[in-house]
Amino acid sequence: MRDDIDLHLHTAAVGCANETMALSALLERCEALQYTHIAITDHYNGPHHAAPQRQIREDLEGYDGPLGITWGVELTVADAEAGTLTAHEDIVEQFGWEFVIAGPHGRYGETDPDAIIATQHRLMLATVHNPLVDALVHPWWFSRREFEAGGGMTWFTDMSRIPESHVEELAEAAVETGTAIEMNASAILTAPMFTRSFLEDYQNYISRLNELGVSFTVASDAHDISAIEEAKLAAKFLADAGVPDERIVVPPASDLG
Repeated sequence: MRDDIDLHLHTAAVGCANETMALSALLERCEALQYTHIAITDHYNGPHHAAPQRQIREDLEGYDGPLGITWGVELTVADAEAGTLTAHEDIVEQFGWEFVIAGPHGRYGETDPDAIIATQHRLMLATVHNPLVDALVHPWWFSRREFEAGGGMTWFTDMSRIPESHVEELAEAAVETGTAIEMNASAILTAPMFTRSFLEDYQNYISRLNELGVSFTVASDAHDISAIEEAKLAAKFLADAGVPDERIVVPPASDLG
């Protein structure tokens, strides 16, 4: 079980994570948890994130602690029609990100359950086929507000509506492209909106992807320093689903000099 890695971490710099996730505190916490490898993957949703991204990279320079650190980024599907992301190849090269995680974030205006599922599947496939992407983030995640009264996902209490063909097509694309599928603790495992039935189905979903040859990443997706340790829950979830250690992706550490 690879409970010594975390490949989805946010910092306070971009404003997605809270003030407890200052880079120095984050690194100290990962060392205390005896992690061996992490990826810094703050959001890039447009030019307004350029300055904090540069600051994060600058602050990483000269780190000489025990952690292997990969300099990465989280991108979002920006155009649901085209399936394009919030950064293109030239932006990725400009910032030097060496580990790109990405995926859909939301319903993209769909209201019918079958249309929501079809759109999510289409956008996950587009993300996996994007040559910039190393890992698909939190499949089938929707924000907490979508599960509140009047939200668009109150019906999503299990995964019974998701066709087996969707699972097989995603697995085929992931294996073909070498793209990993993320096991996300904060967005899925500890998120209060997901029911026990959903999580049982999700473990079967991961198990099926594993049977079809998919590789995975371990992720806390921490936005608060107390959540960094949740990567260990993701590692256990993968192990319980039958995923062997050799299917857990660990990217090369970046040269931070």
